[in-house]
Amino acid sequence: MKNQWVKLVLASSIDGRLAYPEGGKTQLGQSGDRLVLEESLAWSDGILMGGQTLRDHQSICIIKNKSLLKQRILEGKDEQPIALLASNQNNFPVNWLFFKQPIQRWLLQNQGTKNELTLPNGFDKKINLKITWRESLDDLHRKGIEKIVLLGGANLISDFLLEDIIDELQITITPHLLGGDYCWVSSQLRNLNTIMNKKNNWILKESKKLGNNELLIRYFRNNFS
Repeated sequence: MKNQWVKLVLASSIDGRLAYPEGGKTQLGQSGDRLVLEESLAWSDGILMGGQTLRDHQSICIIKNKSLLKQRILEGKDEQPIALLASNQNNFPVNWLFFKQPIQRWLLQNQGTKNELTLPNGFDKKINLKITWRESLDDLHRKGIEKIVLLGGANLISDFLLEDIIDELQITITPHLLGGDYCWVSSQLRNLNTIMNKKNNWILKESKKLGNNELLIRYFRNNFS
């Protein structure tokens, strides 16, 4: 998996929340955040998110910037990266926008899921997950998925952090204070600090103002200290 890269991309409130205390769909970032998000999507081979994130939004982020779409075509890629949905549920309503967007949709499920041999409506491919996410990423790599944008939710992000397989954090800090329980790392994690106990866990690669009082920060995982 040396040639594979997992980039976590999210917009967060100043106090680290992804959603308002009542939950549901939340759009925190503005135009600057949207541009850097689409730049990451244009870089990627696949966009990974969990089932609850899809249930909240009923769609996935796609590239709309014409220059980025043209760039992907010139590179010999499809206009949009593949949507990778990690969920043991497979009966999502096909009238959701997600199933009308111009993307390939791959469903990633644990082996033993009910009707595991059946390709659910609306999906182009079904992948059986391995025991660990690290093994599953190796499998995706063999299928041509080298650059992954991880969009959430918190449980999926936490699983990746526990296996220490996130290479990059791209976080837009937005001018909101939200409170509540919806942080981008699960509040149930109690041993993360012992898993990532190296000095200088993350190396700051970039920080810049995006306008509208938003700040982009990018950290790379330091696996050499």
